[in-house]
Formats: sequence, structure tokens, C-alpha cells
Amino acid sequence: MSLQVLSKIESRCEYRFKNRELLITALTHSSYAHQTGVESNERLEFLGDAILNFVVSVEIFKKKPNENEQFLTELKSAYVNRNFLNELGKKLSLAKGLRHIGLVEPRLDQAVESLIGAIYLDGGFGPAKRFIKKFILSARIEPLHDQKGLLRKIVHDKFGTIPYYKVERIYGPPHKRTFVITVSITGTRLKARATGKTKKEAEMKAAKLLLDKIKIDHFFENL
Repeated sequence: MSLQVLSKIESRCEYRFKNRELLITALTHSSYAHQTGVESNERLEFLGDAILNFVVSVEIFKKKPNENEQFLTELKSAYVNRNFLNELGKKLSLAKGLRHIGLVEPRLDQAVESLIGAIYLDGGFGPAKRFIKKFILSARIEPLHDQKGLLRKIVHDKFGTIPYYKVERIYGPPHKRTFVITVSITGTRLKARATGKTKKEAEMKAAKLLLDKIKIDHFFENL
């Protein structure tokens, strides 16, 4: 990895590493690490994920004193959402520095979390918090609404039953699980499958997909 690429990423992140090896590790995907014997970014991702969730939770708790627990949960989910963090990874040009092997590009949301972990280890909690406030919490974003609750209501009203969630598969190391969830409606062929870093995330995504299918199905019924 060239010094020019590292410098560009540091410039975009507005943080200069004292130990650039931490930045390099943060940009090292497991596919590259396993074949070269170097350390991957998985441990940094674990650390960064924890710091991100903590900082976001504390900051929105302080800034939204009149909101209830459900609103805070949905707003936090929006800020730590995979797609939102993936877009941030693009803006920071992290893909240009990622070391990986294979045709499939690694997820940039994981690289963002690894970067947060690296900043914390290199400079402490203050710089990590500033990064999160500058690049994540500064965004105007809408809460991710409770798709499971909405699906439950629609399914009950339309079909007289409730959605059924099933864990199809769990894979990955203990600190980096991936959950595969299927949600279906008894008595129909409507179902959806999604993956997530937590069971709740996978269920929410599956619920959203099934809601979209129900809307499409309802549209054709009324043609």
C-alpha cells in the first residue's frame, strides 16, 4: 500500500496516525490476511463497532431529551446502519486502500468500523469520538422505523395471522456473527430472507423485504 494512498485516506478522515500500521491493519480484509499471514481488521472492527454504538447512543440520548426509547433505538439504528456506513466508506475512499483477495469487494461499513477502532488505539477515545461526531452524527438522518411492528400489523389485518421468523443459518467467528433469517406468512407463499450482523438486524431487513412484496402483491390484486 503506497504512502500516497494512506496520506489521502488520513486527509479525508482528518486524522493523522502516529502508528500507520494500525491504519494498514484496519484496511486489511480477512481474505488477504488468511493468505499472507498478516493480521486482519476483524478485531479492530469488533472494537470500532462497540465504540461507535456507545458514542452514538450517548450523543443522541443527550441531544434528544424529549424522545422515548423506541425513537432513540430507531435513530441509533439509522446511524450505525450498514448502508449508511458503506456510503461513508466510499466518501472516505477506503476502497482504494483495502487489501483483499477475490473478485467481491469487501464491505466498506466494516472498514469504517475498523478505522474507528484503529483511531481509538492510536489516539484514544477523544479522536475516535470526534471522528464519529464529524462524519456520522453530523448527518441529517431519519430513524429506521420498526419494520417488524409494521409488518405484524399489516399481516394481522390482511391475513389474520402473524409473521413467522426462522433462523436459517448463523456463521462467522464469535465476534463477527452473520445471521440469515427468513420471515414467512402462514397459508401464503409470501416470504423473504435477509442477513445481518445481529438477529434483530436480519429480522428488520427481512421484514422490510416482505413488506415490499406485500405491497407489490396488493398492487397486482387491484389491477
